[in-house]
Amino acid sequence: MGLPVGFGLCAVLLGGFFQGTMLLPMKFTQRWQWENTWLCFSATAYLLTPWILTFFLVSHFPHMLTEVSPRALATTFLFGAGMGAGALLMGVGYRYVGMAIAFAIVLGISSTIGTLVPLIVFAPDQITKHQGLSVMAGVAIALVGTAVVSLAAWERDARDKRDLSTSRPDSEKRTRNAAIGLVLCISSGILSSCGNLGFAFAGEISEKARQMGAGPTGASSAIWTVILFPVFLCNFIYSLYLLRRNHTSQLFFERGTIHYWALGILMGLDWMAGMAAYGAGALSLGKLGTSMGWILFVASMIVVANVSGALTGEWKGSSPRTLGIMAAGIAILMIAILVVGTAGKPAYAKSLSCPSTRAAQTAGPRVCHERSHVSVVRHR
Repeated sequence: MGLPVGFGLCAVLLGGFFQGTMLLPMKFTQRWQWENTWLCFSATAYLLTPWILTFFLVSHFPHMLTEVSPRALATTFLFGAGMGAGALLMGVGYRYVGMAIAFAIVLGISSTIGTLVPLIVFAPDQITKHQGLSVMAGVAIALVGTAVVSLAAWERDARDKRDLSTSRPDSEKRTRNAAIGLVLCISSGILSSCGNLGFAFAGEISEKARQMGAGPTGASSAIWTVILFPVFLCNFIYSLYLLRRNHTSQLFFERGTIHYWALGILMGLDWMAGMAAYGAGALSLGKLGTSMGWILFVASMIVVANVSGALTGEWKGSSPRTLGIMAAGIAILMIAILVVGTAGKPAYAKSLSCPSTRAAQTAGPRVCHERSHVSVVRHR
């Protein structure tokens, strides 16, 4: 396996690690409400960090964005709006069906769409070959693993809710709420895939950043600044609405919670580190980067999130059966990661000499030849 491919796979898995642990600081902000922590996190993750990171990694940024066509910027922005709406719909949907079911539906749909669409659009010739078959097999295995992990989470939560559900025999209302929740979660899964689709189709932004001397991390950060701005707006507006409705804005200034600001910022830095690592890895994996990378990213994120949750006591008191199901789900996800990883073994000569995005693929042999001589110095 060539070094760039190995770098790409490691970077994507590292991104999954960061994403899987980014909620841990929230366990230590109990005196704040959700909207307090989330507003601090959103401002850091979706607005400040990507812009600061890109400013230092891409020359002449943000002026660089003025040289990108309005159509490319608008398309990327719309994908970001879809990503933001998807996140909010999941937040509402899980109140109806529970986090386990919401987690399975949203991640299952978003990982499938976010993986297969770039594969079909950018590498249709690979669908029936080893690389494409490995990616699709990995998607199928990851869906099974996600369902198994979600079953374990459902069993864990069902015990706590059993007494409440038996004391409230309003089955008709629960059925209606479940239907609403399923619609919201399915919609969220479709929209949540817009994050990776926006990244995959933002070839013009990536290519412009590379022309300014940026490496994979800088090029991916330039894309995220556009995608994440509407995501920030969605989360910012919703958090302000909750602060106003719940009268919780005063909690920001409550004595003894000054370190909560640092925890919220840490969440944002962790989240953006994950996206930057994923973006750099995907851009280093060739034509299949956003397909291979996305399913690896999601699978590793689920594994790390559940392991970190177990280490911090989230699964304390669960039955051996429930813990066994969770372990089986994690093992299946690890198999999915290994299967998708085999897609990186075939010869990558073409992908090493040419970038993965559509705009760069159409730039012609001259650009690919020139980049092969400068790829080392641009990894910064």
